[in-house]
Amino acid sequence: MKRLIPSSLRVTPDFDPLADFADDVERMVVAAANLGYLVTPRDAAELWRRHSGDVCASWFAVDSADKDIVTALLKHAEVQPDTANLPTPPEGYATWLDFAVDTMDTRAEEQERIWAGTPVSRQAMRDALRAELVALRRKADEI
Repeated sequence: MKRLIPSSLRVTPDFDPLADFADDVERMVVAAANLGYLVTPRDAAELWRRHSGDVCASWFAVDSADKDIVTALLKHAEVQPDTANLPTPPEGYATWLDFAVDTMDTRAEEQERIWAGTPVSRQAMRDALRAELVALRRKADEI
């Protein structure tokens, strides 16, 4: 059986913030950098569009202090570490997630399920995890 779930809504603004509000976008990128955040112009524009959309506005002028600008951006952002400072995945793996899926310990879960009378093989658990990872990557490409 396959599950159906709602897909992400694609919101297409009726303007191009990178072209129409280039100075505002540059101001946001600079404000973020001043407070130790790296954000691309496109991502800054999208975060500000979401901030403006909170009150059904298309776009707010960017004329606040750096701290206020970044606070507004952070409401809709996911903060991630700078990948330049992270170790590379082990050889043979494209990502740490791939490594984690292939090397996760399934012995304890396998034993628990055997004792509960609902056995599942370690390979079936890894296959299920791999399928979830594939679905997650597909969903990420949709956004």
